Amino acid sequence: MASGNTLQSYLERYALTSLEKRDKLESVIREHQHELDLEAGTIRFNELQFPVQVIGTESYNTLTWLWAWADEQSEVPASMLQSAVQLRIWGAEAGIPEFTMPSVDLNRADGQAIAMIAAEVCKASCYYLDSYEGGALSLLIFDKIIDSQPSFDRQHLLIRLADLLSRYDLNNRIAVLSYLTGKGLSPVEQRNMINCELESGERLIAEFDEAGRLIVVNGAAFEL
Repeated sequence: MASGNTLQSYLERYALTSLEKRDKLESVIREHQHELDLEAGTIRFNELQFPVQVIGTESYNTLTWLWAWADEQSEVPASMLQSAVQLRIWGAEAGIPEFTMPSVDLNRADGQAIAMIAAEVCKASCYYLDSYEGGALSLLIFDKIIDSQPSFDRQHLLIRLADLLSRYDLNNRIAVLSYLTGKGLSPVEQRNMINCELESGERLIAEFDEAGRLIVVNGAAFEL
């Protein structure tokens, strides 16, 4: 388990909330065509248009993440790099080298992990990965329409948690507790159990083993 300020500790703290934000975007745009306008600083999904910030790119050819502020060949306007610069400053203050190095190997930090942390640090409505041949452009989107969408119900929380844990080696208990406390839901901890009412009104009763792995949810075994 990570301790102190590390990329993993921030991923445990922020990932589930960022995945919820991503689901909120999906509930708004559903099936869509999208158009990114770098000069205007916007992205359009069908008839909806949102302001965006560019934070970096993930290359599947070089297997590296490149921060937008370090991309010398980019034609992205400076006005769209404000969040990327903010993240570099935050990374220096928090002691997270992956946020201050110009580029990072994907086996150390991939684009989605960085984007999930970035969405929370910058208080964005969500992150969005704009895929292209050989990589993906990582964006932050800001809009109250996205913010106003419903939070996770219990089923979707568990689905996204399983997806997250299948990809990243995180302390399950910290990830769940961070999501619940971050939303102000006042979870109750008792030994190896977390009991909380979700915003959906459903009760979440999560049991963990000594290593912090989620093993039982509301009396049923939790399986990845």
